[in-house]
Amino acid sequence: MTDQQKDAPGFDARYQAWLKRNPGKSFSDFFDAFHVPKIVAGHRHASLGGNLTTGDRRVSGKGAFRRVRDIYRHVTGAADLPPEATICEVGCGTLRIGAHFIAHHDSGRFAGLDISQGLIDEGRAAFADLVADKRPVLGTFDTSLPVVTRMAPDLVFAFNVVCHVHPDEEQTFYDRLLALSHKPGCVVALQVITHPEAFRYQESGWAKPMQAYLERLAPLTYHPTPDEFIKSTEKAGRMVDSLLLAFTRPANGG
Repeated sequence: MTDQQKDAPGFDARYQAWLKRNPGKSFSDFFDAFHVPKIVAGHRHASLGGNLTTGDRRVSGKGAFRRVRDIYRHVTGAADLPPEATICEVGCGTLRIGAHFIAHHDSGRFAGLDISQGLIDEGRAAFADLVADKRPVLGTFDTSLPVVTRMAPDLVFAFNVVCHVHPDEEQTFYDRLLALSHKPGCVVALQVITHPEAFRYQESGWAKPMQAYLERLAPLTYHPTPDEFIKSTEKAGRMVDSLLLAFTRPANGG
């Protein structure tokens, strides 16, 4: 057992204290109330807000944008992701990645969902001209999930999201993902952190075996791709792999 695993109960001390003051709430609610205001105020973060550890917010997400498009091309055999395709990003945050899809696609063809209205508002403000021009559908799961589901996306993706989903909220997360990808032939691209043994490496960070993700995405069909491996990195004293997994909804709906 690593030191980080021994410390796992301590990760939730702040969360549990917050729950006592906010009974009936979830880890997502805690993140929205406790961490999002700091991100919006300018605290550094790897993927959210304007003060990114990964560089300028207007270019930081280009690599993920290209990877997701490559997944679509590989799985479908298309020359490119067509601009008229309907795209949904699950966990769009402040549009670090989503802004590139919005710019690439026809007006009204991008939908971004997140747990936090505060993050969405921050993204809207940061890319105000683009949002006004392309009119993406942006909202929380609570307010906008039915609308986006009816849009029947051709591509659903989540990048740097799955590893942050609390175990208590996993079922809800995957139920939403499968509902959004209901269209036969829909492509799903899911970035995950894998390790042979499931473990928690930070307050909001979980690695899991590859098989756990495949089981969660059933009945979607998994498609190994040449570029699904992103990188290996050390988390809490263990080497983990970051992968971008590709799935499709079977033609019969699955």
